[in-house]
Amino acid sequence: MEKPSYMRFKGSRHFRQRLLLSTLSHRSIIVEEIRSNETPPGLRSYEISLLRLIEKISDDCKVEINETGTKLKYKPGVLMGGRNLVHDCGVGRSIGYFLEPLVVLGLRGKKPLSIRLKAC
Repeated sequence: MEKPSYMRFKGSRHFRQRLLLSTLSHRSIIVEEIRSNETPPGLRSYEISLLRLIEKISDDCKVEINETGTKLKYKPGVLMGGRNLVHDCGVGRSIGYFLEPLVVLGLRGKKPLSIRLKAC
């Protein structure tokens, strides 16, 4: 099996768009130096929640985050969709932060998507 080639990015700008386009194009990405100069460094809880949401509607999606959260390795899987899924979005971002990518990804799934988003 061939090792995937990764597109490389730096920083946290356009995080959702990078994930969305990576998933739609089936191209693996590496994002480095994610808020490496900030306190605390790395991914925020809402960004990790978005990654977990994409994992729920995908099959064979692989996400690797280093210990500090400043480096992300993402290999998209096949969009499957699903019924009666539930996801906790948290309160760090509005529901639109999660809905925008879901609308696009939900249209590309092999099965219809039915999901309930909670804010706890």
